[in-house]
Amino acid sequence: MVENPSKNLIFPIAIVVAGLLIAGAFVYVNQGKVSEKVSEGLSPQQAAEKAINYINQNLLQGGATASLINVIEENGIYKFRLKIGENEYDSYVTKNGKLLFIEGIDLEKPLKKVEKPKGEPTIGDFLVSEDEICKEDGKPIVYFFGSKGCPHCRWEHPIVEKVAKNFQGYISFHNNMDSQADMDVFKKYSTGGIPTLVLGCKYYRVGSGERAGEEMESKILTALICKLTENKLVDICNEVQDLISQIHE
Repeated sequence: MVENPSKNLIFPIAIVVAGLLIAGAFVYVNQGKVSEKVSEGLSPQQAAEKAINYINQNLLQGGATASLINVIEENGIYKFRLKIGENEYDSYVTKNGKLLFIEGIDLEKPLKKVEKPKGEPTIGDFLVSEDEICKEDGKPIVYFFGSKGCPHCRWEHPIVEKVAKNFQGYISFHNNMDSQADMDVFKKYSTGGIPTLVLGCKYYRVGSGERAGEEMESKILTALICKLTENKLVDICNEVQDLISQIHE
């Protein structure tokens, strides 16, 4: 469960590879027949290829594929460079091919701080921006950013889809599940975590509404979109007027 935006998943690579988002070690089971001699220590190429195979089979989503560029020995483990799409990344694997480190942290360098989103809080842990409502064909745009590899995204996604469907014809829904579309919007309103919701460029949140529960999350999203659409769907918006009145301007 996502407690607040600062505790969301780190998003260092791309939405489509959100399965890679846990920095540290992944313990994985040896696949295929491996001799006792090989299990004690793999060659750099063998270990790197094993790591790449694991990434492709277990972590990547949306048809993305990792490929190996090169591998070297560094500080007692193997450092390998992989390519996903047009981007390249450094990862690490132990010599016995049992521990995969998606992202290394240099303890001699200060950790780059992630800038927190700016804005006043309102209902559902959303923040209120100072931006004008962004529209497409005269309709407020609702953005969802997430990946099937992210459990919080899988929880949030169907709720957002259902609420957006209720406002069909009144909003423009950009359903960016395992998509790199609208990355300019994502970078502006997200710390890099997913799921990220941007409602009309006015209300935005990094993280899911799991703490509130499915029913309340649906009502919160409905209230915020009612506010964006000036309560045009009277029957729907009347049911959440108590929440609409709590929305910070």
